[in-house]
Amino acid sequence: MSYHEYISNATLQYLMQRYPDHTPAWLETFQGEVHRIEEMWGVTVKGYERNSRFGTILYGHSDIYGEVAVKIVPWFSPRLKGEVYCYQHLPYREMCPLYAVDEKLGAMLLKYVPAAEASDPARKEAALAALYAQRRIASAEDEIHVPRYEAVLTEVADNAMRVIGETGDPGYAHLAEAIARAREAMARFDGAERCLIHGDAHAFNLLEEGDSCLMIDPLGYVAPFAFEWARYLGTAMKEKQLPADYFCDIVLRLTQNNLPLEESLRAFAIDTTLRACNTFIEGNTYQEICYSADWARRAWDYYDELAHT
Repeated sequence: MSYHEYISNATLQYLMQRYPDHTPAWLETFQGEVHRIEEMWGVTVKGYERNSRFGTILYGHSDIYGEVAVKIVPWFSPRLKGEVYCYQHLPYREMCPLYAVDEKLGAMLLKYVPAAEASDPARKEAALAALYAQRRIASAEDEIHVPRYEAVLTEVADNAMRVIGETGDPGYAHLAEAIARAREAMARFDGAERCLIHGDAHAFNLLEEGDSCLMIDPLGYVAPFAFEWARYLGTAMKEKQLPADYFCDIVLRLTQNNLPLEESLRAFAIDTTLRACNTFIEGNTYQEICYSADWARRAWDYYDELAHT
């Protein structure tokens, strides 16, 4: 069987769009490189993740570590080094164990955690709430390896505004208003304490194990800590409209009064806007981009209703 079949169409589209100069050569060596890490790590591949978007995830058994996941992020993707750095340096006891790294292919050997039969939001929210007490103030070393959040926001927002201006498409033109609000709201974090954060701790990156959760797929940012909760909140309201008081209760359960409600909601609305901007560079369809533009608008609606309650 060709291991190229383990690379999803979404991942191929993303890599060819973002890294057209490097992707063909990486694909040419992919089969042999997977064989090499199988032998090096004593892994027998048994399956793969069909819905991955930015890399390839293989599942199997290691003679050394037991049940494992092999996450492959091409060496030329900036996501790789930031992710490895977070696995090695985030202080959270909830981080999934990283056993080994192969930078030639761009592979990480991780503990495999099977999907729970039924998701338990209370367990995930408790795990996220526990992160605040474990937070670590960002160091100069952290800033070498992962970006400052506001720099990423500026980059993706500038790109989104360029596309909006060039196309004038009404389907996502209203994202411009959310971007303007996000820029202004981010400036209000100037001078705030910065931490090293996971940065992508939404519900699907929290794997239930025992009485707690393990966190996977960190992006890594240097950011105000409120942004550590933002991805979970944005994902919670993406697919369905939640009553405002119900959504507010989720925010309060996460923050445990450790940060002001307004600050946490502001980070959530900014981050949802950033994620909407990302759809212009992640191989999303036109319909997905339009939906995300509306997602950002709805996030600011929550902020307007709840921030000063």
